[in-house]
Amino acid sequence: MARIRDWLDLGKSTFHSLKISDATRFYDTEWPETKQMLIADHREAIEGERKRLRRFVRSRSAILYGLAKRLSPLRRLIFVISFLVFFIALFGDMTRGRYPALWLMLQLGVPFLLMTVLLAMELIDKIKYRDELELARDLQADLIPREPAQTPHFRVAAFNQIANTVGGDIYDFVPLPDGRLAVLFGDASGHGMAAGLVMAVAHAAFRTEIEVDPSPASIMTTLNRILCRTGGPRSFFACCYALLSPDGTFTATVAGHPQILKIDGNGKTVERIGFGSYPLGIKDNLAWPDVRGSLQPGERLLFHSDGLTEARNVNGREFGDAYVESVVAWSPAASPDVLVRTLVDEWRGFTGDRPPEDDVSIAVIQRC
Repeated sequence: MARIRDWLDLGKSTFHSLKISDATRFYDTEWPETKQMLIADHREAIEGERKRLRRFVRSRSAILYGLAKRLSPLRRLIFVISFLVFFIALFGDMTRGRYPALWLMLQLGVPFLLMTVLLAMELIDKIKYRDELELARDLQADLIPREPAQTPHFRVAAFNQIANTVGGDIYDFVPLPDGRLAVLFGDASGHGMAAGLVMAVAHAAFRTEIEVDPSPASIMTTLNRILCRTGGPRSFFACCYALLSPDGTFTATVAGHPQILKIDGNGKTVERIGFGSYPLGIKDNLAWPDVRGSLQPGERLLFHSDGLTEARNVNGREFGDAYVESVVAWSPAASPDVLVRTLVDEWRGFTGDRPPEDDVSIAVIQRC
């Protein structure tokens, strides 16, 4: 009875958890993306086929090939055998006429059993992978401060939401013994585990170097050197680094990242800080120019990742830089916390039920 009750509870949970949006997302987003991945090796041949029926057959054949290619040799064999048994039994008139029970077992039982075994193997791998991702997510969560550090001279607020289980965005706010505030705000290339590893390396290098020399030139040079030696050709780290002094003066450097916005006391964006340049980890022996400026009491610096401005709504329209500046201007006297929450609310309202395509990070630093 206990086992039956468990199955009934599982069925109820499954039924109540079903959402139309899940099916819609699978049809509109997940399946098209998966299909493009599976047919990647044959895309040109499929697109070059003019006859619709032949293109349909080619694409389905490519999907099956893509599935089989991603399986281990043993699972690939099980996958192929199940299909062979099914089609042999389906067209085996002699077997069906003389031995109907055997025909039914071959046509339905054996393929079902083999596919169930294959599914079980894949689920075990998925569970192991998910557990590893969750562990990586927990470790990453410890790197991103839940409550940004505050100083007597600056108020800080920040927000981060990852698109996958593991993200590539990072921010850190480090008060230095002399009263200065060091700010790292970055975005690792890619998504998932690969981006998380690049982010973790960059953060560790930042925390180590800041105790030696917190100057922008030293921080950027060190991070770039380490990332060039530890990352692959497609691994890079776009970031901003700012060093703020108690009197409001600051030095900032931007490496392949969206510019930092300087906002005056009236909520107007008066300066975009940073130049177009390489991100870190692509090319060794590079230098990034410093930008010097100052903040008056009440003025702010706004950092954001491209996941905010490049977020799209159901019509494919981007959130955009202009909208960010408009939201900032709505409440000039709002605290950094309120400004960050307002931007987050507008971003969520803009994208609706669409899952985020990229990590989204926002930080606001205001001089007291």
